[in-house]
Amino acid sequence: MTDPTTADLRRELEKARLTLIDNQTHLAAHAEMNAALHCSSVVMHSPLHAKVTATIASIEHALTRTESAR
Repeated sequence: MTDPTTADLRRELEKARLTLIDNQTHLAAHAEMNAALHCSSVVMHSPLHAKVTATIASIEHALTRTESAR
């Protein structure tokens, strides 16, 4: 039997993960645009981009750990 609390948590984590992935894509595009604007061959990502990436990894870890509780 599936625990409804775990199912709700997984659903909310998945929504947050998808939102953060969209945010990560936007931030990466912005960094690439800035690099192109300044004719730079190096793309510098912001600290926010790194935090978003780390948060996505944490959410994916939590989803993996709760996989067996489904």
